[in-house]
Amino acid sequence: MNRAIIIMAGGMGSRYGGLKQVDSFGPNNESILDYSIFDAIKAGFNKVVILSSPKLEEYFEEKYQKIFSSINNVSLEIVIQDPKYGLGEYLLPEKREKPWGTGQAILCCENVIEESFITINADDFYGYGAFEKAYETLNHIEANNIKVSTISYLIENTLSENGGVSRGVCIIEGNKLINIEETHDLIRNGNIVEGNFNGGKVQHPTGTKVAMNLFGFQKSIFSLLNKEFKIFLNKNINEPKKEFLLPEVVGKENVYVDVTNENWFGVTYKNDSDTVKNKIKNLVENNTYPSNLWS
Repeated sequence: MNRAIIIMAGGMGSRYGGLKQVDSFGPNNESILDYSIFDAIKAGFNKVVILSSPKLEEYFEEKYQKIFSSINNVSLEIVIQDPKYGLGEYLLPEKREKPWGTGQAILCCENVIEESFITINADDFYGYGAFEKAYETLNHIEANNIKVSTISYLIENTLSENGGVSRGVCIIEGNKLINIEETHDLIRNGNIVEGNFNGGKVQHPTGTKVAMNLFGFQKSIFSLLNKEFKIFLNKNINEPKKEFLLPEVVGKENVYVDVTNENWFGVTYKNDSDTVKNKIKNLVENNTYPSNLWS
């Protein structure tokens, strides 16, 4: 069964101050992206699509073409997020300095996707169990005529030791996603996670589910993305900072939710770098991963 993964790897971390998606964190200079690719292939995904900026295209091609040449039955595609893609009758505004957001990013990949797929961020460490769950949810949404799924995490498994973070808190009924509430400055205080939502203070107990941009889709989602992007452009073509965001499109669909107990970690802040290196070091030492992923 064919399954694809789209990895969004073109962004620049403003708070981190560098290109998180290519920084080295593993014992043999592996990036977080390397571990995600390794886990996805282990879970059964057989097409890897790296969505890159023009700046990183050559780097990804040079690194991963060599690696994938020795991996049987798994294909690699590198796609550039072209800010002109999907504009149709519109011209790219001169004031537009950045691409159009995650919704348009995924849309840029429509010509290389023929199967159900998942999406992740290149600079987030999701853990093998999350990819295994994501693979299973693709089977579920196909069998039940659902377009979208997401793998949620327990909020306490996603926080930073170096400052408050933003997370999409999932409002769920059964296994159906009702809403995602983007909540900011989240910090743990005992069994409570405190933060800000819509300008007010909020508290969430440990065990609260949050979305970490690990979505699953049937290929039919591209029809919805094309439709919604046209609506977005009609309203926002001359708004230089407006973004066409994937969660906003997802929110208009019936979304199936599953949960993983994996620990998510990433590099929101520069000081997170040492934390991530230590966590990966521990995972290697307990044999969760080989010391050299691609040897």
